Amino acid sequence: MANAQNRWCANGERPLIAALAAGAAAGFLLASAGNARLVRLRAEHRLDAADPLLNAPPVVAFTTVVLGGFRGLIADALWLRAARMQEQGRFFELVQLADWITKLEPRCTEIWAFHAWNMAYNVSIMMSDDGERWRWVHNGIGLLARDGLRYNPGDPSLYFEIGWLFQHKIGGVTDRRHGYYKHRWAAEMTALLGGGRPDFDALSTDSERQATMLKEYGLSPETMREVDEKYGPLDWRTAEAHAVYWAYRGLRAAPDGRFLPSQRMIYQSLTVSLARGRLIRDEVSGALAVAPHPEILPRVLEAYESALRDYPIDSVKQAYAGFLRHAVLFFEGLEREAEARGLFERLRRMFPDGATAAGYEASVRQWKEALR
Repeated sequence: MANAQNRWCANGERPLIAALAAGAAAGFLLASAGNARLVRLRAEHRLDAADPLLNAPPVVAFTTVVLGGFRGLIADALWLRAARMQEQGRFFELVQLADWITKLEPRCTEIWAFHAWNMAYNVSIMMSDDGERWRWVHNGIGLLARDGLRYNPGDPSLYFEIGWLFQHKIGGVTDRRHGYYKHRWAAEMTALLGGGRPDFDALSTDSERQATMLKEYGLSPETMREVDEKYGPLDWRTAEAHAVYWAYRGLRAAPDGRFLPSQRMIYQSLTVSLARGRLIRDEVSGALAVAPHPEILPRVLEAYESALRDYPIDSVKQAYAGFLRHAVLFFEGLEREAEARGLFERLRRMFPDGATAAGYEASVRQWKEALR
């Protein structure tokens, strides 16, 4: 009796299982058919920072499609594991783990930015060898420029993060080995571009070099030319030139071409370039030294005024006024009084105060005394 009942249950379940399987298959087909329309609508209404993933590596396609909502839970667990590895100094394993996390959440720019920052800042300073330190900084930049942008080409904040590594980590002075980074980057760009002033016409016809520039550094000769014409002439061996390049690309990615972090990065980097934006080689020692680049003054002024037009807020106004005061002293120190007086008149017209009311000579004297 029991055996007969078991046979009946087994036979009775088969139609039900078949029906459920057919229903599941139909559901998958309907979901697949509707997905294309949803993807198109998201793209039309700019609900995604990037286009749908096409030709993604199999592991990325698997994690983003098959795992679905479970990706977040797995990523959270890996984040905790990454924190422990960081504390234990297991840096090489940490890089592999970071690679897994970004594959789980390839559209999350915050994850890409964090891991690039972690390599360039936290991990690099643990290395005693200068070459090893530079390798970690370089890898942090490459992680964003090569991989992060592959999945998030429409997010202006990711371009800003790349520019920040150039502006602050390489171009700044907070890392005691910043001079080494600057020289290593200048050497790489000299080998890649032939010097500080690339021949853009020659680059436009050199497909092999273009491929190397794009694959290894995320550099487009056409975009470099645009940047140079708009903000230059720039010395492309300097970190500041590349900070401007990535900030400019961020502006192009922004829906309305306005993105205050990128605009700030541009006028800040150009300000530094004005003071020390040319690299010159000592004929005796062969070492590189920095020199002023006063020829870009009109471009610096336009960068500040463009930001002020788009964002007429106090912080931008204060930055512009502060630049003008320092620029007056800068050109006065170069004995280029005509430019210094022109900048002073611009300052007095746009940002009048008690100091500028006293006139050029009195203001310059007062500002010099304040710097002593």
